[in-house]
Amino acid sequence: MAAIYPFLMNAYKKSISNIDELLVTLILITLPLGGYAINSIVVILFFLLSVYRYFTSKPSIVFSKLPFLFIAFYVLCILSLLWTDSIKNTFDGLIRFLSYLVLPLAFVINAENTFSIDKIFERFSKSMVLFALYCLIIGFIKVLKYDDINFLFYHELSGNLSQLNAIYLSVFISLAIGFFLFKSKKSKATLFYAIFLGVFLVLLSSKIIISMTFVFIIWYFLKNNILKKVKPIHFITVILMSFIFMISSINLVNRFKTEYEKTKINEVLETKDFGHVYLWTGVGLRVFQTKAFLEILTEKKRIFLGSGLHNSQEDLNNKYKEYNLYPGFLNYNFHNQYLQVLAELGLIGFSLLVLILYLVLYKSIIEKDYFALFFIILIGTVCITESFLWRQRGMIFFITITLLINQKLKKI
Repeated sequence: MAAIYPFLMNAYKKSISNIDELLVTLILITLPLGGYAINSIVVILFFLLSVYRYFTSKPSIVFSKLPFLFIAFYVLCILSLLWTDSIKNTFDGLIRFLSYLVLPLAFVINAENTFSIDKIFERFSKSMVLFALYCLIIGFIKVLKYDDINFLFYHELSGNLSQLNAIYLSVFISLAIGFFLFKSKKSKATLFYAIFLGVFLVLLSSKIIISMTFVFIIWYFLKNNILKKVKPIHFITVILMSFIFMISSINLVNRFKTEYEKTKINEVLETKDFGHVYLWTGVGLRVFQTKAFLEILTEKKRIFLGSGLHNSQEDLNNKYKEYNLYPGFLNYNFHNQYLQVLAELGLIGFSLLVLILYLVLYKSIIEKDYFALFFIILIGTVCITESFLWRQRGMIFFITITLLINQKLKKI
């Protein structure tokens, strides 16, 4: 009996570990699916399983810096109830932001778990291949049905996944590309996946994510002299894929051209009444939102603590009305994560966010983990143009990947 007990305990721990690995994988894979119900259920199951393990096996708990900072960030969100303009708005925000608390706690309890982090990333990346293929198939069907090529680009393409925003899908696809390219052992299949997702990323037409992905990958190849090792057959493949790339990038080129020709920054900064028919570009609108943020900051003088979690939208809406913007812009957030956190949680919240980003950046550089480095640069970049961490898909993606990378780097 004494010999059987350790065997049973090891089998029990392994089975629990496999369930954990499955749930964490599902947390990532279900992000692009319609609504938030499925993803939320998986997050809750992972948390409850972690709590169950704590009370049954009493694992040792060690708070490392990153989980602690995420929890501290959520505590600050709670404390903002003390100075917020609307307790109701902040309370609603606290419910939406529970992932900043429950996911770090679950990972802290699972700190000694032995599930394979690389396998989780691989399954996530391969699932992105399937999602991309699905979007393309539905897109082609719509092109044939409605005789409109636009169904293969931007939101029309990503929208085949239950109206998923193209920016969010672009981030997921970009990280999957990074995983396939930065793997230590590459196969023909992984290279094909990376090229296929690269073309799909161009079709999604997110300018900043495509630019960042392209620049980082070229830097990585040059730094590691990978281009010198390329065989002739690979050059032929690159030429063929470049041709496909050029065809697929027509919409992307048009979007760059529109931004360049139509954006008038001085006009946005100086105009007092835009009217409902003013022609806005993505850059132009973000310039206005930055201008509105600075005006709100000057008027309310809340740079240290902010206006409270989930409580900046009314001030921004008032600016939209003051400058007579098209009413459809009402309830558009700042489209800049750094401004968003400064507006709602002040310099304290901003400092916590920057510290989290810095720690991942620092660890990835020290350990020369290019996948982790690519991830954190990707997040830091998309936060310039989107309030990415203020949406459920964005926050769960960021928290989960960050904590997985943290566990991996700690083991190294």
